[in-house]
Amino acid sequence: MLSLVSETAVSLTLLILNLLAPLEVQVDKGRAYAAGESHQADIYRPSGPGPHPVVVFLYGGGWRSGSKEDVAYVGAAFARRGFVTVIPEYRHVPAASLPDILNDNAAAVAWTLAHAAEFAGDPHRVVIVGHSSGAWAAAMLGLDAAWLERAGTSPEALAGIVGLSGPYAVAALTDPQDRQVFAGSDQALQPIKHAAGPHPAMLLLTGAADRDVKPSGTVALAEKLQRSAGTQQVRIYPGLGHGDMVEALSVPFSLHASVAKDICRFADAARAGH
Repeated sequence: MLSLVSETAVSLTLLILNLLAPLEVQVDKGRAYAAGESHQADIYRPSGPGPHPVVVFLYGGGWRSGSKEDVAYVGAAFARRGFVTVIPEYRHVPAASLPDILNDNAAAVAWTLAHAAEFAGDPHRVVIVGHSSGAWAAAMLGLDAAWLERAGTSPEALAGIVGLSGPYAVAALTDPQDRQVFAGSDQALQPIKHAAGPHPAMLLLTGAADRDVKPSGTVALAEKLQRSAGTQQVRIYPGLGHGDMVEALSVPFSLHASVAKDICRFADAARAGH
């Protein structure tokens, strides 16, 4: 657990990053992707006519917390690199269930695919990027087709999936509160249980110093995916912890780790159906 001093330093860092986020990019706040107050997304757009590749970013928070405002700096960071970035809000445990969270995120992805051209995005170059519990959701949407199909689309419509520090199996979680989220849930809600079938191209990234979600979980999923129909890449960054992985998407942290460059390289090369 972080000390009070460490938590204060992290909060101050994120506050500064988010205050600087709107600079040099266009931001559309509160676009409804489905009915309901919780179903809104913020869109960060680069300058230029497009069509630009698109990132749907699913934030983390242990399934229990977080908001799109907390990661405004991520949307701006991708927009500055030439990506339209959609960050959806979604419901949390305990008011919502894990299936509710997946249905929310699936609806946001389906909406993005249908409306990408309206904000200068390319619907054939949509990549889901998730951090922590957001990476869990991204992997579930890519590996278990039922969630996107229920929302009116399919994993085949995606150009790729990127997971940052993802808990792809309950065994990778070290926090008892995170494990409790899965108590009594269907075992099928673990992405690793769906690794045998076809899937979009996947990029799995984690930090060697992650103490919240064991890197071994990322390795285990990558090994299972190697035996399935699809392409995947995995990378483990020395010295990076759980929060470092998402902070590394923005300056100045991106100067010390290649996380942002690796994601953008993957997304630039990805196309739906490939």
